[in-house]
Amino acid sequence: MADQRYPVSIGQGENAKQYSEAYQTQPGYAVQWKGILQKAHGQALVRCLCPGKGTRRLAVRHRSEQDSFHLSRYPHTGAEHALDCLYYSPDPDKSGLGAYSKGVVEETKDGDLKIKLTLSLRKKDPAENQPMEGTSPAPSSSKPSKPAMTLCGLLHLLWSEAGLNQWVPGMAGKRGLGLIHSRLQHAADRMLASRMRIGDALLIATSSAGLQADANSQKVASAIRNKRRLIVVAPLAAHSEEREHAMSGYLAIAGFHGVPRLLMDEELWQRTARSYAAALRGWREGRRVIAIVQTDQPTVPSKAQALNVALMVVSDEWIPVESGYEAVIEALLRDQGRRFIKPMRFDADQEQVFPDFWLMDVGAGRELPMEVYGRQDPKYLARKEVKCAYYTRHYGPTGWWSWDASADPRGLSIPAFPPARHP
Repeated sequence: MADQRYPVSIGQGENAKQYSEAYQTQPGYAVQWKGILQKAHGQALVRCLCPGKGTRRLAVRHRSEQDSFHLSRYPHTGAEHALDCLYYSPDPDKSGLGAYSKGVVEETKDGDLKIKLTLSLRKKDPAENQPMEGTSPAPSSSKPSKPAMTLCGLLHLLWSEAGLNQWVPGMAGKRGLGLIHSRLQHAADRMLASRMRIGDALLIATSSAGLQADANSQKVASAIRNKRRLIVVAPLAAHSEEREHAMSGYLAIAGFHGVPRLLMDEELWQRTARSYAAALRGWREGRRVIAIVQTDQPTVPSKAQALNVALMVVSDEWIPVESGYEAVIEALLRDQGRRFIKPMRFDADQEQVFPDFWLMDVGAGRELPMEVYGRQDPKYLARKEVKCAYYTRHYGPTGWWSWDASADPRGLSIPAFPPARHP
């Protein structure tokens, strides 16, 4: 998540007033700031004063259950903000988010996200015809074509909206499971699907009993009463042969407090293993793997039947990585104190071009694409040629970075990263 909060202006023309970062955040101004936002809610023009481009408009959002007000980015303006701004988000076309048809993911004026999912959160709704997760889709045009978001796509959306695919210097050691839970819950609370908030159906791993575990338990009880399904996000428990063998009966997760046992069957586990073979290889190698699970309506608090599962490998700092070579570069970027984003694939077709990482600190208000090439088979090499031509055409011969890991598997000749340019 970007870490810089800039001053904002509220009002228009000569009547506009500016409010500093300190005024927005310090406890001593909390009462006055709430009053200002309450007055501006639905009335005044609010703009972020970061050094971005465009209007950088913000929305004032009201949480009725807490009677609180806060700012969020205005719909479709995330790319207008500076790269280090709290309200920055990449252009959808710079990740797999651009692959969805119009209306699949919509930002509302109140700062929420309305999502059309292939899965149903309500027991009474018709059964969904959900495509196989994790399989390579058939070739298609590069135009937005996906009519709905799958469970895997939802995991990618949660991760990106929570800022967990982003890294800025100073984050090292701060991303414990409690923070991950909090970030994901905040992101899910902004998402609407099947006429309900994703946050109301989302159980998130937590490391111990306490408020987060109690919140999970309350959502399970609500799902039982209201005949609703659940969505669970949690790391898989550390791999062992015994644990993998047991997966055909239940999904072993870490941070299980308040989460019912996730019952599996042989068919579902085999389908998951086929669709996410690379993630399971990472799990066996000791990497952290995140599972997102859609369950049926639970009938008792202690267990729920899994209906669908998607998996994603993440680094020690929870950044998604798609290969061991990517993990090498991700760790090296962090070690060198660089600012970067891992673009999420969502449900995009494989031929859609976006990089393995965006390097965000090269100056001039631009992102620099980074590619890691890890194979030598003919199909992959043809794809590599297409990517190289694309980046050269859009960024020039020196405006992007790459490493051919297939020719340098030990990482002895990794090219130097473009120099950072700090403000």
